[in-house]
Formats: sequence, structure tokens, C-alpha cells
Amino acid sequence: MDYIAVNLPAINFDATCDFYRMLGFQCTYQSNEWMILHRGSLSLEFFHHPALDLKSSWHSACIRVENLAALYQAWQSLNWAAFSQARITDIEHLAKIEIFCVIDINGSLLRCIQQY
Repeated sequence: MDYIAVNLPAINFDATCDFYRMLGFQCTYQSNEWMILHRGSLSLEFFHHPALDLKSSWHSACIRVENLAALYQAWQSLNWAAFSQARITDIEHLAKIEIFCVIDINGSLLRCIQQY
């Protein structure tokens, strides 16, 4: 099966893995320069970028799911205080799209979108 994987920066692999573990991802590969995480059919890949300024990061990914409300409910109820630089938005109901966003601990934007 062919697919495209998103590549996001990670300042620290251990901290990034801890954050995404909170979201239900599991690390399936890690070297000194690369890390791959999975949550069911969702896959995120990270490259080591210790010099990244998380406040000026412009990296992003779209996560398209069949049940946005369920994903939002699961993630919104987590202990976000454990990762003070991360945040989650409310679901927005736009003209032809439902979306909520997550800013991860590396400053990357995850757009979570209802798949129709």
C-alpha cells in the first residue's frame, strides 16, 4: 500500500514521545535522527531538530478521521497541564469542514479534520 507520511521536527525525542503517548500514539521506531509513532492507522514521523525555536515553528500536518467528535472527546479530556506549551482548540464547524487543532510541544500544528 502506498502512502505519504508527514515529517515533523522534534526538539527532544523522549519529550515528544511522552506527549504523543498521552494522545495514544506508540513509538514503533527510533534512532538518533528519526522517530516514527503510530496510533491505529495514524502515522507521524519526526526528525531530530534540537535547535528548533518552537515559537517560530511553521510545521504542520492534517489528520483526517472518520469520527472527529470521538477523537476530540478523547484528547480534550486529557491532562494538558502536563505539557504547558501544548494546547488544543475547540471544534470549529466551518462551511464545509469540521476541524480542531493541536499545537504540540515542538510548536507544530496538527489540523484534525472530519473525513467525509
